[in-house]
Amino acid sequence: MFKLFKFFLVIIFVSGVNELRSQTLIIKGNIKNPIGEPVEFANIQLLFEYVYHQYALSDSMGYYSLEATKTGDCELLVNILGYSTVREKVALNNDTTINFILQPDPLIINEATIIEQRNFIQAKSDRFVINIDGNIETKGKEITDILKQLPAVNISEESLNIFGKSSVIVYINDRIVRLEGQSLLNYLNSFPPDIINSVEIITSPPAQYDAEGNPGIIKIVTKKNILPGWKEYFRTGYTQGTYSSYMASAFVNYTGGRMFFEANINHWNSLVLNQINYYDYFPDETISTFNPRKWRFNISDAEAKLGYNFNKNSNIIVDFQIPLHNKVTMIDIENQTSFVNSANNQTDSIIYSTGTMITNNYTFNSEVFFKHLFPNRESYFTASMAYLNNHTKKRRGFSSLTQINSVNSTTDNYYTKGGQNYNILTPKIDFVFPLFNCTVNAGLKLSFIKTSSDNELFNFVDHINILDPSQSNKYKYTENVQSVYYSMEKTIPKWSFKAGIRSEMTQTVGNSLITNEQYKDNYTDFFPSIYISHKLNNKSSISLSYASRIERPPYQYLDPFKWYINKYSYGVGNPFLKPSYIKNLELTYVHNHTFSTKIYYTRQDDKTGQYVVLDSLNILEQVQQTDNFFNVNIYGISVYKFFKLNNWLETVLQGNLDYSEYHSNKKEFSNMSGISSRFIANNTFRINKKFQIVCNLEERFPGLYNYRSMNNFFKIDIGFNYINSKKGFEARFLVGDIFKTANPEYTYISGGIKQIYRNYSDTRIFRLTLSWRLGNWYNKTPQISLPSNADEKQRL
Repeated sequence: MFKLFKFFLVIIFVSGVNELRSQTLIIKGNIKNPIGEPVEFANIQLLFEYVYHQYALSDSMGYYSLEATKTGDCELLVNILGYSTVREKVALNNDTTINFILQPDPLIINEATIIEQRNFIQAKSDRFVINIDGNIETKGKEITDILKQLPAVNISEESLNIFGKSSVIVYINDRIVRLEGQSLLNYLNSFPPDIINSVEIITSPPAQYDAEGNPGIIKIVTKKNILPGWKEYFRTGYTQGTYSSYMASAFVNYTGGRMFFEANINHWNSLVLNQINYYDYFPDETISTFNPRKWRFNISDAEAKLGYNFNKNSNIIVDFQIPLHNKVTMIDIENQTSFVNSANNQTDSIIYSTGTMITNNYTFNSEVFFKHLFPNRESYFTASMAYLNNHTKKRRGFSSLTQINSVNSTTDNYYTKGGQNYNILTPKIDFVFPLFNCTVNAGLKLSFIKTSSDNELFNFVDHINILDPSQSNKYKYTENVQSVYYSMEKTIPKWSFKAGIRSEMTQTVGNSLITNEQYKDNYTDFFPSIYISHKLNNKSSISLSYASRIERPPYQYLDPFKWYINKYSYGVGNPFLKPSYIKNLELTYVHNHTFSTKIYYTRQDDKTGQYVVLDSLNILEQVQQTDNFFNVNIYGISVYKFFKLNNWLETVLQGNLDYSEYHSNKKEFSNMSGISSRFIANNTFRINKKFQIVCNLEERFPGLYNYRSMNNFFKIDIGFNYINSKKGFEARFLVGDIFKTANPEYTYISGGIKQIYRNYSDTRIFRLTLSWRLGNWYNKTPQISLPSNADEKQRL
């Protein structure tokens, strides 16, 4: 039934696009100068009764295309600096082809065009603004390639990261992208990179943003001085690692006078090897585990937006994110745990475990947003209502065979299944207005969150699954949050000041239906933030910021159900988790608009995490517990430099060094401190207009990373890009992790027991990506609201 629904959804989508197209007539042609050369960027306007209806720009070959939704007498107006304006009357009843030859304007023959170059990095009181257009070459790249060239941003292990931050939230024109990991990267790359005008990087979010977590924010702002019309962008790719993978995406956008429509469909089918190898050194026994796994990701989703401009001051936007298919399968290729006697180095016993885990994760998200700009043009009001439903189903069947002294002892079979359902409703209103020569931001947000889970463990006896009630649980959790904020910003010559306060009142109730236990909590918090920026001279500026935040536990961390990996290893949640509180202090210096450095300090009390707890009195069990394990202090410095040598080389060099202190709240873990550091170099060599060479490297030096000591990590990627701008076609070939050295070894100590492990994730790959761009891409992309459920989505 669900497959039939997906089929009809695709048919409706395609039919809707074709229907919109069928209502238009096409006017196309070619524009040349008197000697037959094409005229690029000529402005062609379509008028009905002297009233503007549509317009377009000619491309590099002089071709243009217009779409008219009317018939009858009309007029084409063609103009461009340096040529005389041409008018042509047309009786429009069918698709029409009209060519033009433009004559030079004798008054402007020697006219020169001067384009102002914007500074690459601009420091504001609470953020960096990086101007992409005109500073970074976008041809031959994807959006993730652009992001890797920005201060403090890194893409590693198929995720987007910011130095010193635990997570990243991405917005496109103030609209949150509700994805993460590889799905987020695929979505961003479904857009062509040359639509980017600028990117804002916020490492210490101000009061108007949710106080949840310790994230960095990346806000992508697209070009706005562009024309309406149809846009299409298609992308497909093939990846070969240990196994082969493929992906495809399609993007369609139509912008009219009052309405715009946008839809995006992504499909990702990936097969990845994940090889885990670890050793636990107990006093009398050494336990070694070898567990290679095969992961298959089969994910399809769609997003659609419909917007309408009532007038130049008011608009409304409706946004939907629709899951089409989401299935992740993990298969144990092998799972062998050996118990070796430390005295004689002989193997006492072996446990062989094999199993398959299947996870389905569907997220439906919808939002309605309204914005009104007041007559003074400085004040505006926004209101939004968002609803999110996430439903996750997980099943795992596994068997464990114990072999003692080379003799098979017992075989146990288990089956565990679970489901989680999240419903989140978030209304929000915001005001921006001038007051006492300052800019004021004020707003209110409400969050209504209900989650439920139903998890069961079965023993497989005589081909029958028998429920084990003692290892099963049903859990419900509700959380209501009321948030208000107020901030003021003042700018004077060479100085900028911004201060704000956010208050969040939280009420939570957790119910374990099997054990009939209930957990309640109520708390109110205030989160101040302050930003000061000073322009030292025309080339240098310095800024200081402070902000406090809260990190509430992810919803799934609160469920006390035991999720078994094998007979003796399982993960368990904790309904008594407390929120964690964070304080951030940052000092930033920018020089010559291409160099920046930041000194930062972060303190986090009662940091929540999941860590494996080892017990020398029970060497069989490996339990992944959830708790407020640590108080953490991090002192760090990051450095960034952008080089551009004429038009043939772009280089980004950046590094990060931090010193971390972990003060344990639990007896199983001791206090620990240490240094971690990394260096990144991204290089693009432009051979000519059609060919580029890419060389990127990342080095993580031995140190302490998230309470784990790591040895050296080194990764180098080499790529080749082909660009055919006239055809709108690009091809990218990448060889990742050439030397297969992105395979670090970690050392971890729990309960006084030392564990050494490796986790290799198929980083050596060959990837081919092809993209085609159709239609007029230089069209206006409407501003879209900041969604109200950004905070809650991050905790899924």
